[in-house]
Amino acid sequence: MSVRRITWRVAVLTVAAITAFTLSPVSSSNASTPATPPNSTSLFSVSRILKLDTYGSDPSIVATGSDSMFIIGTFDRSKGAVNDLIRVDLKTWRIAAAARFPNETSVAFGDGALWWATGQNAFDIPAPDNGRVLFKIDPTNLHRESTYVLPNRTLLVTVVGSSLWVATPMMLIRLDPGSGRVLVKVVVGFTPTDMSPSGHGKYLDVLGSSGSKQFVTAYDATSGRRIAKRLLPGATGGPLATTARGVWVATDNLNNKTASARYYEGARLVPSAARGGYPFDTSLYPGVGVIWLVDSGGQGSTDCFDMSTGHVRAWGGPLGVWGSVTTYASRTYVLFERDLTDYFLRVTPSKSCN
Repeated sequence: MSVRRITWRVAVLTVAAITAFTLSPVSSSNASTPATPPNSTSLFSVSRILKLDTYGSDPSIVATGSDSMFIIGTFDRSKGAVNDLIRVDLKTWRIAAAARFPNETSVAFGDGALWWATGQNAFDIPAPDNGRVLFKIDPTNLHRESTYVLPNRTLLVTVVGSSLWVATPMMLIRLDPGSGRVLVKVVVGFTPTDMSPSGHGKYLDVLGSSGSKQFVTAYDATSGRRIAKRLLPGATGGPLATTARGVWVATDNLNNKTASARYYEGARLVPSAARGGYPFDTSLYPGVGVIWLVDSGGQGSTDCFDMSTGHVRAWGGPLGVWGSVTTYASRTYVLFERDLTDYFLRVTPSKSCN
């Protein structure tokens, strides 16, 4: 999850009661339901719906695993504007757990745990230990299991295979998941803004910036050895849309106020396909055989395109939610906002988008 578009809030470190949330399931797949994105039939059909909250929840899918979807947002506004974490049980289609943790910058699932980084300050409100904390969270009940304090701020976290990686300013650190002991340190020479596993868990792809320049860099997921680094032709905050064979990156052109999607293939990040003319705030998400392109501002269309060539297979109406598409166990899930209300959907991609 990238740093650029997260809404910063602060919360107390307590477990919230599930009843405090205004969350309710909607068991309808009727195309006329207000929870169905408009002009979306070319992309997918909706099979299950979960109503999250009215406008202001600012949800984002941050991790998947253990038949669960983990979503952050300000779902319980009665106690103030806070970052809430909820676990949606994908079998029962219910909110199975809810918790609050301070100052989220990045969340990941892997090695039997949920990992929560705290390394950015929210409106001058200090994070725990000056943002150097990484929380290890039980993915079932969302209770805190361990607290690891790192040498610097924990900007990003991800799990690549069995390797737990944390990004701090100018450095990548591989940790032992059980003890928090530092196993590998890699000085990168830029500020990481997003990172993601790629190549079936062999590589760690990192997005970063140094001054006005931005890069995508591939590292060996075990040793941290740098494999390739590519200068990007524009500004971006991610997210990286990684595939088994490469990575897609959306970049903004500050001159003509448009965005482009570019594909970098293989461990060497060889520039390949490219498409342009998209609106600012375009985000890319890997799907089952396709890449989903979403205008997070809610104005442009939602596209699905071939993950190797960039050829657009179908396009539909806007979704308008950051962190809005993810896949788990070959199924596709979508966050959608309509009439000031946020919904979590399980969708069946159309033949064109599958």
